[in-house]
Order: sequence, then structure tokens, then C-alpha cells
Amino acid sequence: MKAEIIRLLRAKQGAYVSGEEISKQLNVSRTAVWKYINLLRNEGYEILSVTNKGYLLVSEIKELNEVELKYALKNYELIEACFFFDSIDSTNQKAKSIGNQLEFPQCLIVSDEQTSGRGRLGRQWQSEKGTGIWMSLLLKPDFAPDLASRITLMAAAAMSEAIEAETEIETAIKWPNDIVVNGKKVCGILTELNAELNRINYLVLGIGVNVNTRHFEAEIKEKATSLSIEKKNKWINRLNIIKLFVEKFEIYYNQFVNENDFRPVIEYNRRKSITLNKDVEIISGNVTKIAFALDIDMAGNLIVKNSDGTNEAIYYGEVSVRGINGYV
Repeated sequence: MKAEIIRLLRAKQGAYVSGEEISKQLNVSRTAVWKYINLLRNEGYEILSVTNKGYLLVSEIKELNEVELKYALKNYELIEACFFFDSIDSTNQKAKSIGNQLEFPQCLIVSDEQTSGRGRLGRQWQSEKGTGIWMSLLLKPDFAPDLASRITLMAAAAMSEAIEAETEIETAIKWPNDIVVNGKKVCGILTELNAELNRINYLVLGIGVNVNTRHFEAEIKEKATSLSIEKKNKWINRLNIIKLFVEKFEIYYNQFVNENDFRPVIEYNRRKSITLNKDVEIISGNVTKIAFALDIDMAGNLIVKNSDGTNEAIYYGEVSVRGINGYV
């Protein structure tokens, strides 16, 4: 409701909107309109009210909150609903709880803070309040479960493009799910699946981006950075990055689902790869081996040359790939 009121006030472009008009358009009482106006004021929106004229939006905020998130994403068909939390244990866990319902919308869950965020292989993800993008996209894809890993590569390409468009920072992609700036991680992606043999019930795409983070714990500060740090502590707009990501991800997703076209995603990942054309460590359980990363094939697998000269396709899953001298 708050997002709808902001939409109506913005549409008038500096003119007053009567409480009666708002109540009629939104099918609520004028008392309810007044209550929502006060909630918006408490969130930082400056709204004047004048008897016999109505309400006027004087100044507003463009940072990440429930109202701005819903307003920014209202025209994207992929997103049927948005949920915003001040704090949550895990956006992926919330997405899964929604997905376990009998009927559910494709939706985006965003939180200002995560208290139990995690990445691939169960690793903890530092999610400080008000500094990053902590979000999960809940999807109902109509394709086979063995194609689900391609969503990770779509997300990596879309977020890389979104970051570069908003910040002009050059990014690289560490196959399959990390975005790197100057050799350090700024974004991690975790795709989780609920599926049967030939059917996906739901897919959760979790994304964490270090946007305005200034400090990292000792064990990760040598391999993690933030967009703000890379821009000499300039403040970066998180909402703009989310909107750009959804815009670009929706294009890739529709190309794949509607046209069976995955080539643009692969071509982008190849072009931005920080993994290819060098020796890498491949870690699977307790087994570690060194191979040369040759290519990313059209299915999204990493093609490596083993020490015996044979080529092998590494499938995204419970495998970790890193440079032989460290993270990248």
C-alpha cells in the first residue's frame, strides 16, 4: 500500500493529490490513507498535507527500503511479489519457506541484514546491516532439474553487468558463482533446488553483494572487498544495482526459457572469466587435483585438461575451483 501511495504522489509531479482520490484509487478509507502517509513520513519521506488540497510529495529517499524496492521492480514480469525485511536469518531460508507452500508467487526477498547468511558448501557469509545486497529470487522454472545450474551463470553475468553499469568498476567472474574485483570477492551466488526426478518444484537463487561494507573479519579481509572500497569509499546505491540486476537477469532468463538460447550467457562468462587459461585447483570432498582450465562449454561446465592430457568437464555442484596460488 505504501508503494502504491508513493506511485500516485510521484505521478502528479509536484501537484497535490487529495485523500479522497487516493482512497478511491486504492479502495481504502481516508483514515487508512492518513495512517500510511504517517508511516511514509516516519521512513524519511517528506509529505505535506494541506486542508482541501491533499498531499504533496516534497522530498523522498532513493535508498533501499520496502517502498522503493516495490516501486523499482513493479514493471518486471519475472517478479510477481517483493518482500523486504530489516533483519532476517537467511533470505534463502525465507524463500524456501514460501516455496514450500502449495501456491506461491515468483518473488524477490531482500533484507537489510542477515544473521545466518551462508554461501556454497555451507560457508558463512558476512551480512552486515545496511551495507550490502542480501537477496534471494524464488523461481518456478519449467525445465529439467539438470539444467538448473545454468541459473547460476545467468545470475553471475547479470550481476556483473549491473555492477559495471552502476559503478563503472571492472569485474571478473570466478567460475561458477563469484564476482571478483581486483582479485577479491565482492559477490557470491548460491543456487538451491527443490525438485523431483523430472520436475523442479522451486528454485532459490541467493545473492550477496558487498556494496558499502568498510570492514571485514580478519580471516576474509585478504580475499574480500566491497564496491565502495574499490571506489575510494564512495557511497554506492544498492537499489539501483538490484534494479539493473533484475532487468538483465530477466532478459537472460527469457532467452533461455522461451528461445532455448543460452549462448549470450556463456559468451559473457567466457569473456569475463578469471578462471580460464591457467592452472586451477579442483577440490571435491577430500580430493584435490590441479588441471588447466580450457573453456566453459555451452552447458556451463568448466572444461579442464588433466595432467595426463585428457579433457574433463567439471559440473557445477559440490566442487570448488580456485587458483593454485590462492582464491583466484
